[in-house]
Parts: sequence; structure tokens; C-alpha cells
Amino acid sequence: MVAPKKLQPVEPPTSRYAILLIKIIFVLLILLLLPELVRGKSKKKRNRSLEKIYNARLLQCETSQCGHYILEESMNCVTHCVSPSCHKQVGYDVNPLEEGEVDETRASEFATCVTHEILKEKARAKEKARAKEKRQ
Repeated sequence: MVAPKKLQPVEPPTSRYAILLIKIIFVLLILLLLPELVRGKSKKKRNRSLEKIYNARLLQCETSQCGHYILEESMNCVTHCVSPSCHKQVGYDVNPLEEGEVDETRASEFATCVTHEILKEKARAKEKARAKEKRQ
């Protein structure tokens, strides 16, 4: 009787394993980076909304309380109107701007300070809303 030949398993070439491994690593990399990309967009949107609020405050102060000044000469009045605490923190009260002077460094510090104030105000408003909901 003739014994059947044993077939030896055919192993796939090692290049297939390498390609499969690269694909798996690529998918894992995408899955790990995806949440960061999504969070980044929401931060940009939040910054835009804070910018809109800040610019609205500036415009309101420029037109109402400080409207009697020439635009170039009104920055001390406007910064005090927008936020007296940031006006003082940045040093506009101690070293006020001269008429027509533009100080980019202090303007940037002031904008950052006001933005932080707006964030704190929003957080307080959320806390009040939550406390009110809990009472009901």
C-alpha cells in the first residue's frame, strides 16, 4: 500500500507579515491621534467665541462710555471701561498710554487678562445655573 504524502504547510513570505504589521501600527497611530485632533478644533471654536465677546466689549466701550474721545486717544478710557481690574493689573493706571501711543505688549497682556475674566464669568454663570437646577 502506498502511503499518502504529507503536505508541508506553505508559509507566507515574510513581506506579508511586515506589511500587515505596518498597517496595524498605522491604524493604532490614527486611533491615538484622533482624540487630540478633535479636541484641538473645539479649543479654536472656544477661542473664537471669547474673541467675539472681548471685541463686543471693546466696541461697546468705544462707542458709549468713551465715544467722546478720538479713537486714537481713547485707549486708556476703553481699557478701563472693559475691565478696571485688568486695566490696573497691566499697569495702564500707573503708566497710562500717551495720546495715539500703541503698546502691543501691554495690549496683548490686557487681552489675555480680559479673556481669563470672561472664562471665569462663564464658569460662575454655569455654577449658578447648576445650583438653581438642583434647588428645583
